[in-house]
Amino acid sequence: MAETAWHIQLFGTSVTAPVRWRLLSGNNRDMGRGFDQFDDAETCRLAIKQLQADAAELESRIQRVAPSRWQWQIVTDKLVVAAAGHPFDRLIRCEQGMSQFLEHFGTAPIGASVMLSDARRWRTALATPA
Repeated sequence: MAETAWHIQLFGTSVTAPVRWRLLSGNNRDMGRGFDQFDDAETCRLAIKQLQADAAELESRIQRVAPSRWQWQIVTDKLVVAAAGHPFDRLIRCEQGMSQFLEHFGTAPIGASVMLSDARRWRTALATPA
């Protein structure tokens, strides 16, 4: 995988913990995260591949989560499947982040391993769907 390529990273807090995923840009910035967690890496990969196959049917929405804070979400069958990893301070930045996610998610390769870390930022809950 080229260093500048967007890619999907699987992560968990321990070997036995649930696995989640996030889309990283070429410079490894978190561009969006899967909303669900999975029992193991293979189940997570299969869910990602299904979402990638259905990318054209995914719906997007933006909601205000606090005064001057916006977050995008990707929805399928009325269920949130991905969301911004953090709120944005401006609506335009939120729209741009969502557009970048949608542009790259469908073709991003999925990492072969699971990144293990107990970093607090990975345990932070995503915004509850509206």
